[in-house]
Amino acid sequence: MPSLPFVFWNRGSLKLEGAARRSDEVREQGFTAVIDMRGATWSTVKPILKVLQEHFPGSVHIAYIIKPDNFWQKQRTSLGSHKYKFETNMISVEALSKIIDTTQLTSDLEGTLHYDHSQWIDVRLALEDFVWQAADLLDRLDDLQEDLSRSDFADDVAGAKHSIDLHADMKKKIMKAPVEDIDLIGQKLLQRLSGDANSGYDSGYSGRDSEASSVVANPDLQASVPQILQNLEAIHTSQQHLLQLWHHKKLKLDQCFQLRLFEQDCEKVFATMFDWICHNRDVFLMNYVEIGHSYKLAKELQEEHNHFTMSSMNVYVNINRILTVASRLIESSHYAAQHIRTVASRLDRTWKEFAAGLDERTAVLALSVLFHHKAEQVITKLFLFSYLDMF
Repeated sequence: MPSLPFVFWNRGSLKLEGAARRSDEVREQGFTAVIDMRGATWSTVKPILKVLQEHFPGSVHIAYIIKPDNFWQKQRTSLGSHKYKFETNMISVEALSKIIDTTQLTSDLEGTLHYDHSQWIDVRLALEDFVWQAADLLDRLDDLQEDLSRSDFADDVAGAKHSIDLHADMKKKIMKAPVEDIDLIGQKLLQRLSGDANSGYDSGYSGRDSEASSVVANPDLQASVPQILQNLEAIHTSQQHLLQLWHHKKLKLDQCFQLRLFEQDCEKVFATMFDWICHNRDVFLMNYVEIGHSYKLAKELQEEHNHFTMSSMNVYVNINRILTVASRLIESSHYAAQHIRTVASRLDRTWKEFAAGLDERTAVLALSVLFHHKAEQVITKLFLFSYLDMF
């Protein structure tokens, strides 16, 4: 029959031995359990059978119970009366090797399988500790990823600056995560499972070579190697993904800060321009349709308007600077490019409408000055001609 993993009872310890990874066909046959009743009592065996029946995670095919020399017929009858999902048979140590491959039996059962339960527990505890630490670290990295995934962009310049500072602290948390420490633990555990003498592990056993070979030959422990590698890969992948998310959000936060600065500048320009217009509105509107009834008055209005226009150039300088910033932000693929384009267009349109009024007023006053200047020249000449005709 094919070699099956088995459980055996030996001096009060329940132990699980594993053969190599089984094929699906062998896997379906389930486990062969061997319970060593020598030196034990029936009251000790019954709980083990109950555990195998109710709590053992795998499928048990058959349970062989090694009987002591003075095993009573009554106890054997009692055993047969129990109804288990698996078959139970009493057997002697000598007959056991005829049913189970001796390579799957320990020396206590006259087999050749090297197995040290203390060493197995020690390695298993190290494995469980690594898995726990790796899982805990992955949970912490997942929490950091959740924090980085939030789209919590501030609504003002101060808030945007604060978000950038908090994001810098997040980078420190990512880099402080004990990824390298867990990686070192995992690598040492892999070396230990591979029997590498350079693993730095010292069990205290004098027969170190036999221990190493036992670990390497133990399929249950070797089956944990892919899990260790998977955890190490998951941790490094998670950290790299976190760093990518961090850099991506850093770009977004920088863009948010630039956006809030842009909006703040736009608000200042709008406020400055509107305050300036409101302050000069009365004068501007009062004289807007006034073109002067003489050259002197037209010239005075023109000079006042030119002064007004020059004053407005200070506003235009700020507007032009903001529009330049807006173009640069849009070209840099800013996440709020459409919003920036809308605000910039509104600012540009408002200024152009105002500038068009100034240009129109400039042209009208220029024509008025020219007209009155020519008119006064004509009147002067006519007056001179009239004066000469009198003589």
